[in-house]
Amino acid sequence: MKTVLLWGDRWWLSDSPEPLPFAGFEEAARVLAAHLGLKHAKLRLIYQPDTLATVATPCPKGSRTTLVAALAPSFPTLGTADHAWSHEPILAKGDSFATLLHFEREPRLEVLLAQLAAQGIAVETVWPLPTFLHALPDEWSESGAMTIVALSPDRVCGYRHSADGERSAPAWSGENARAEFGAWLSDIFVRNPDEPILLVGDPDAAAALEPHAAPSERPNVKWLPLTEALARRVVLPRHHPAQLLAPMPVITLQRAVVAASLAFLALAGWSGAAYAHDILAWRTADADREIRKQALRAEVAHLQGNAAEITRLRESLSRVAVRPPAGALLQKIAATTPREVACDALSVTSGGFALNGHLAPSAPAGAGEAWRARLTDPGWTLDLKPARDGGFTLIGTFSR
Repeated sequence: MKTVLLWGDRWWLSDSPEPLPFAGFEEAARVLAAHLGLKHAKLRLIYQPDTLATVATPCPKGSRTTLVAALAPSFPTLGTADHAWSHEPILAKGDSFATLLHFEREPRLEVLLAQLAAQGIAVETVWPLPTFLHALPDEWSESGAMTIVALSPDRVCGYRHSADGERSAPAWSGENARAEFGAWLSDIFVRNPDEPILLVGDPDAAAALEPHAAPSERPNVKWLPLTEALARRVVLPRHHPAQLLAPMPVITLQRAVVAASLAFLALAGWSGAAYAHDILAWRTADADREIRKQALRAEVAHLQGNAAEITRLRESLSRVAVRPPAGALLQKIAATTPREVACDALSVTSGGFALNGHLAPSAPAGAGEAWRARLTDPGWTLDLKPARDGGFTLIGTFSR
């Protein structure tokens, strides 16, 4: 699948040394289709128009519905159907939580996707540029600190994860963009001289940056051409919360196991809703608190309303002659999952399953292994694979 970047008023592609400009946003789809022809019917779109903003904000740890209820007073476009938005994984910050919020100030993505579809181009996933940059490095420092920045002649966009855990997505535009970025980068050189830095751009960008920050003199600074970055096989899972294509709330027979697992996990974790409400308490006045409580209640009512449909789907699955032990697996997960484990997604095949999730920052040492031991069953074997920022993947193989 080919990756293309819409940045400002230009398309950037791995097979084109020069960007493809377009005069107005309404011409963007036509310009891209003229270049691609019929060679690429499916695309991964990195979407960074000037109307897409990214801000760091405190937030509750919860679903998109919870975030809308909590953040819409400050970011009104989150409550509309035509403005695309997403967020980076929610991480602990002191006694609360925080994220990077990506949102459209003007509703353009939906129109662009329709225009591309009319040209015969299907967009599989859509990502903000900072999210793509975050996924580029092959290795991270021991402290987790890393700065990745893309540079064009008149725009600069980056992602930074500092040693103290602060995340940001700085951006500059206009004729002074590189000079302003150079001053910002010089400050990092002073404060954190050994922090790994990856700069994504062409040789002209490197030369233009020298008078402001002299990155060529720094052994911790590496350069990567933007065309090469777009050609890399960067891993961005579809279920990642920064995906700008809103998830479809539809339960089908093909997605029955996933739908059932989400419902069981949500119902099993309902006892933690009071804790989520406490996190929201500091955010707004009494009227806003009542709005959020109503949103949470509506979400639970929706899950409960799906119970009959989920039961019907599970009965349909049970009538299949050869099937994985999905029902027993879901019951075991619901019965054993502790409060410090958050399960994000479950995929089941005939041979096994994969369960993605996160451990709470306050989880005691060995909490993941203890949960894996409780989840062990004669019907499957388990392998727990830790990931960054408390994430994990639990791989299960069904016994024959």
